[in-house]
Order: sequence, then C-alpha cells, then structure tokens
Amino acid sequence: MKKFAVLLVATAIMFSAAGALYAASSIYGQSGLIETPDDTVVGDKAFEPAFYRMLDVNSSDVDITTFGGSFGLLPNLEISAVGMDFNKKGADTEVLINAKYRVLAESESRPSVAVGVMDLSNRLKHVSDDPSAFVVFGKNVTSTAEDFSGRVSQPLKGTLGFGTGIYKGIFAGLDMSLAPKLNVGVEYLRKGIRDKSTVSGMVRFTPMNALSIDAGLIGFKDFYAGASYNVSTF
Repeated sequence: MKKFAVLLVATAIMFSAAGALYAASSIYGQSGLIETPDDTVVGDKAFEPAFYRMLDVNSSDVDITTFGGSFGLLPNLEISAVGMDFNKKGADTEVLINAKYRVLAESESRPSVAVGVMDLSNRLKHVSDDPSAFVVFGKNVTSTAEDFSGRVSQPLKGTLGFGTGIYKGIFAGLDMSLAPKLNVGVEYLRKGIRDKSTVSGMVRFTPMNALSIDAGLIGFKDFYAGASYNVSTF
C-alpha cells in the first residue's frame, strides 16, 4: 500500500511537469467515471495516458493494475488501449481496445449522445462473453436538482446508458463539482469488474487543468486510485 501511494504521487508529479487540457479517464482507459463511460471524448489529436490500481478486488486477494491511454483520432472520436495486469500466478496481462464517438453535443434542450465499445476483442471473458458496446446520454441536471431540493445545488452532471457485455442493462452516473478542483461521483453498473451489480463512489482531484487524480471504492468496498493526464499534441 505504501509503495502504491509513493508511485501514485510520483506519477502525479511527473504529469504535472507538462501542460495541456483537462480530461479524465475511467479504469478501462476510455473517458468516464470509474467503470462507466460518460459523454465526453478526448480532444482532437490529444493523448491521455492513465494508470490505475485496484486492491483486493471482490475480496479475492487479487490486485489489478491498468495502464495505457486514449487518443483523439478525429473530432468527437477517441480510441484507447490499456493493459490489465492481475497479480495472480499464471494470469496474463490482458489488452483492452476501446473506441467512443460523440454523436451529439449537449444543448440546453437535449442531452449529449455518445456511442462506443469497451474491450473490442473481448479479453474480459471471465466477466462477460461479449464485447461491451454502449450508448450513453449526458446532461447537466443542476436545475433539476435545485427544483427537487428547493435550494441551490452544486454543479451536477448526470449520465445514463445501456449496452452489452459489462454494460448490459442500464448503467448510470452522477458527477458533482464540490469546488473548482474537486469533484465527487457515484455510479451504478449491473455487472462490472466485481462480476456483480455494483454501486461505486469516487473523488476526483484536479490540481491543474490537465491532471486528474482519482480515488474511490468499487462497490463501496474495493479501494482504487490512479491518475490520468491530457497532453495536447498540437
């Protein structure tokens, strides 16, 4: 645990030496919350390396590390690849290939729409027999939260989607900005890396616009942490 904390801090310091635009990655390499994708994409010609570590996943004494990155191939289109390493004897490092395209940007009257696929080559066969294709909608729901609660709300973004594979059925997420550099998020996934219905929570700290440092609990039980950094190539 101490070695991992030192590695995380070192990664953050290394990333903070560069400069670019803000973006944030899920543990699978695509832009998103924890396991679920959101409606954002990496900017055109931008590269976003990411590193995450999950400890004692599903009380199995197995830690999982993901490392890789995403690239803005075209406007509104990102591709990503991560290696997923299991510290389990005899387990191979699996390579996940992902893609996401934002079909519609959000407007005042309509949500954004993005489509994509995670694990195109279906390497996570122990979790799902199919690649994880998805459609996800995103909308700023701050005004709805204020109407419901009757008081001023912090900026709140909601996502709702459905798909196949680990995204089979419905998945959803909420991302609230508590301060200019601090967000909290919660998500629901029917069948994720823990191979069961999961509600997870996270804190996302953005000490500078391009750098995102995440920590949270998958299933509000398994600790994870990591960082991603957006590097504009042009």
